[in-house]
Amino acid sequence: MTVKSLINVAVISALIILTASCSTKQGLIKTKESLYELNIKKTSLNHNPVISGYVYEFGTKSPVLGASVWNHKHYNNNTKVDISGKFIYSIKPGKYRILASFVGFRPCKTNSITVSKGDTIEIDFYLKPDTSNFPDPVIKTKRRSKK
Repeated sequence: MTVKSLINVAVISALIILTASCSTKQGLIKTKESLYELNIKKTSLNHNPVISGYVYEFGTKSPVLGASVWNHKHYNNNTKVDISGKFIYSIKPGKYRILASFVGFRPCKTNSITVSKGDTIEIDFYLKPDTSNFPDPVIKTKRRSKK
């Protein structure tokens, strides 16, 4: 092989390595209140990190329509899930905790996730129903007097 051939092979190998992506599947993560599944895909592309996934009801895997998803640093910048429970939004590189919530369910918050340019974060949230805010029913009766 000539020096020029070796350089060409090295350049092509470097390009393949730079454009390849790496995926880190964290799997199902349990928190005190709920569960989430996390998968981080890293690439050498230069786009802002993208966060996407689904919000499901724990146990039934039914989509939680109307649920909100946001990061802990920007509560005003949230997104709603669509009819299938899917959400997607872009954020700046940094360290975040991603949250999902809906009325009647316990909110779910991820552990800290560091995201960089080119990352695609896939998170599926499994929200558990929140029955703690509902009081126990009280049944009152009155005795009728006999006439």
